[in-house]
Amino acid sequence: MKYLKFAGIGIMVIVIATQCGSDPKGPIEKDTVPPGQISNVIVSALSGAVKISYTLPSDPDLLYVVAEYTNKMGRKFEFKSSYYTNSLIMNGFGDVSPYDVTMYAVDRSGNRSASVTKSVTPNTPPVLVAYSSLELVADFGGIRVSFENPSKADLSIVVRTPDLEGKMAIATTYYTASEKGYFVMRGYAPKSRKFEVYIADRWGNTSDVRLAEITPILEVQLDKAKFKEVFLPGDSPGTTYGGALRKMWDGSTTPGGGRYYHSGNAPSTVPKMLTFDLGVEAKLSRFALQAPSNDIFNDVALKKYEIWGTITLDPSGSFDGWTKLLDVTSVKPSGLPRGQLTAEDREAGKRGDERGFSINLPRVRFIRIRCLENWSGSTNMVISEVTFWGTE
Repeated sequence: MKYLKFAGIGIMVIVIATQCGSDPKGPIEKDTVPPGQISNVIVSALSGAVKISYTLPSDPDLLYVVAEYTNKMGRKFEFKSSYYTNSLIMNGFGDVSPYDVTMYAVDRSGNRSASVTKSVTPNTPPVLVAYSSLELVADFGGIRVSFENPSKADLSIVVRTPDLEGKMAIATTYYTASEKGYFVMRGYAPKSRKFEVYIADRWGNTSDVRLAEITPILEVQLDKAKFKEVFLPGDSPGTTYGGALRKMWDGSTTPGGGRYYHSGNAPSTVPKMLTFDLGVEAKLSRFALQAPSNDIFNDVALKKYEIWGTITLDPSGSFDGWTKLLDVTSVKPSGLPRGQLTAEDREAGKRGDERGFSINLPRVRFIRIRCLENWSGSTNMVISEVTFWGTE
């Protein structure tokens, strides 16, 4: 050990020399005396996990406590907790049955204490909780899979269905840590089809397989040639910069030449609205909304907005008789500040906002879009194209 003293500033710097060839990651201490055991072990059951509390041994050399168990598939798991706390949580249990957990106190030299073994029984793991709540129902062009995940665990929901050769194959894997939710698989003809769904977690545990034979509901894109302009009291005219309401369904997303709807600029704090006629009564399945390519996640492109629908139009402009179909918040993948775009942002902007409607909503003919906030913070809006799918 060398001591280097810097004159005039009163600071002593200690430099510890390391012998060449030694392992810098090895224990600092070099004794062979193991620490004492942990004691007073108390186990609390959690969902697919257990919390183990204990009393630490009185040993100034103590570094951490380690707990180990082997699951039913023969995979060994190890969890550590420093000497700053007197508990640890062990995860990854795939069922509700007893497991032997072995615990050691470990000191700074890497010495392990004598083991302490405790039988633990976790509560129902997240994969089984989510599996018990699974619902598979027919939806437009496919199936809707809903689930509950109270512990917000990281789960994978795997869906299999016959491929082109008729063999069961993975069609999609949905990843979630949400408390509850759903997703829709689309792209299938309205013919009876087999589906298999199971749930997996990051520890390698899997649920049983849920089997279902479901006939998807017919889904078609609504004919934009039937869309018609409507102007109600309170609506924005949309003629700013050469725009027009009808340009929202002309099939073009080109930013130049006035090929879009634009609400105008004032007043910028009042929610802007527009109304149009789908031309048919329809049960809607989903929609897509795009901004001009030069306004992606920027300026007056919509950020937060509402979609409303009704069968019968009230010419007064009142919302009486209207049903809110959806609340939409546009999400920029990169999260970068306004004006900065990644390739992923541009691709997402090109696709636009696409959202599904609840299958329980009523049939509608007239649509109202209400802008609450754009990407510059006001309520003005610009829309390049809208598309709706469903069944008439």
